[in-house]
Amino acid sequence: MPENQEDILVTIIISSVFFVLLAVFLLVLLYLFLRKQRQNQREKEEMKNQFEQTIIRSQLEIQNQTLTYIGSEIHDNLVQIIYLSMLRIANLKKEIDEKDKDEIYNLLKKVWHDLRSISHSLINTNFHQVGFIESLEHLFHNIEKTGKYKTKLHIDEDVNIDMLDKSVDIILFRMIQEIINNTLKHAACDTIEITLKNLNSQLNIEIKDNGIGFDVNKVRESSEGVGINNIISRAKLINATVSFNSIINEGTTVNILLKAKAA
Repeated sequence: MPENQEDILVTIIISSVFFVLLAVFLLVLLYLFLRKQRQNQREKEEMKNQFEQTIIRSQLEIQNQTLTYIGSEIHDNLVQIIYLSMLRIANLKKEIDEKDKDEIYNLLKKVWHDLRSISHSLINTNFHQVGFIESLEHLFHNIEKTGKYKTKLHIDEDVNIDMLDKSVDIILFRMIQEIINNTLKHAACDTIEITLKNLNSQLNIEIKDNGIGFDVNKVRESSEGVGINNIISRAKLINATVSFNSIINEGTTVNILLKAKAA
């Protein structure tokens, strides 16, 4: 009888060890499966992000090429035609009333200057020749010339725009342009401010207006949110984040936070 009990005890111990080992084995398999699953998920997300960035980059390249082409056509063709027309009007015979001739000439001259400004703003090479800050100043100058808006540009002394790659600053500037265009169209404001400052070794750009404000979530979910989503997509492309803070009847503040360039 004691021998039978010992055999049963040994069997129980061996069975217990077996089931413990089996449980450990299954837990290890589960751990490895979950780790592999998480790894695959991360890889899928990285591939998705890379694909989205490739699409956005291609869209921006096509857009910039198109804008450059249009700018060149305006500058090389229309501007020259208008300039030649100005010369011909200036040399018209005296039978034409001098006052009418001057009015036509001045109108053409204004169109000539405006078209030159548009063509220059569309061509990226001109942007890089002028510079990021100077382009912002020029943008605000054109807005103030309408007589409808006051603009303020604040730049902290420790802000270093040279930290931006050429491929980054043009996208950043286009983002600011789009934000301001949306402000001019929808905000019903009379003051627009841009502040550039360093925040935890990152470039922070704040764009603020005193307009009517809007419901950010509601707009993003509607067809009107295309502009906002486009800005967010561009931000991802340059490793930046964008936040929209808007209060009805008080105004809107947009913050762009651009991470420092890797050393």
